Amino acid sequence: MPANVQTMAYYGAVPWHGLGTPVPKGVTAEDMIRAAGLDWDVELRPARGAREINRKKEFSRYEVVRVPRPNTKEEEVLLGVVSRRYQPLQNVEAFAFFNPIVGDGKAYFETAGALGEGERIWVMAKMPNAMEIVRGDECFKYLLLSNTHSGKGSVIVKFTTVRVVCQNTLMLAMEDGQKAYRVRHSKQMQFKLEELADFLAITQEVFQKAEEQFKLLARIQMIDDRLDHYFEAVFPRTPAQKKKGETPARWKFLREAFEARPDLQLPGVRGTLWGAYNAITWFEDYKQPKQEEQPDQRLERTWFGGGADTKLKALVKASELAASWN
Repeated sequence: MPANVQTMAYYGAVPWHGLGTPVPKGVTAEDMIRAAGLDWDVELRPARGAREINRKKEFSRYEVVRVPRPNTKEEEVLLGVVSRRYQPLQNVEAFAFFNPIVGDGKAYFETAGALGEGERIWVMAKMPNAMEIVRGDECFKYLLLSNTHSGKGSVIVKFTTVRVVCQNTLMLAMEDGQKAYRVRHSKQMQFKLEELADFLAITQEVFQKAEEQFKLLARIQMIDDRLDHYFEAVFPRTPAQKKKGETPARWKFLREAFEARPDLQLPGVRGTLWGAYNAITWFEDYKQPKQEEQPDQRLERTWFGGGADTKLKALVKASELAASWN
């Protein structure tokens, strides 16, 4: 499957890569896991060459092995090598995080799947009640949980929104500026995940703050040299470019999008900081990959990698400038 998406299930619109298993709205966690092809476990086994380090027969390193599902022709897959402190989180346990918020009149599963051979799995739940930034410009609210079985990275929960008119994914931060709630793969992991019951209580606060931020951006007109000032804050010019007075090619591309993209010409969006911010998020989601970048890296980059970081930086810088220009 393209997009480095090994398996996937979705509700609603067909994903950009055109593949995956469709599911009905309100599907249970158990059914979503099965439809997404995530109904498998991982096991820890002593790594080749690892030494036994104590009487508990613990080893210095372990392999994280994806176990074949019963009655299949699957083979075992080595996903990573980890230390003895590593504690795996099974896929079914990751989905259990959403149990308190999924149900009638609440959130529902929209996408879930695995990247690579299962090194990373994700689950995205859509929250109720969209934000309307200006008339006709809505953003849907999501919680995105990601878990790695490779030993690289923590269990993370991110707040995201998707702008309906263009399907840009906007990354949000918590009150303290953190990009996501992170839980390390350790013996304390289950305890930390249980604490997320309280964490979920602040989700509405995060989305409310985001809605206020977005509406403020929509009130700021990009007069005079504000557009260049914003681009400079997000994509600074090199000393040589500044000395020569050169305009980076990326700025030119973003300006063209800001002035011509139909979704950025909507009443209340055109000519605003909200429009400029969405020019950047669109660029990161759809145009940023360089020619040498493989298509299968897109989801990883825009949700978890450099694209996600840039989109969050774009929001932070826009909010800072809006406060001074308001």
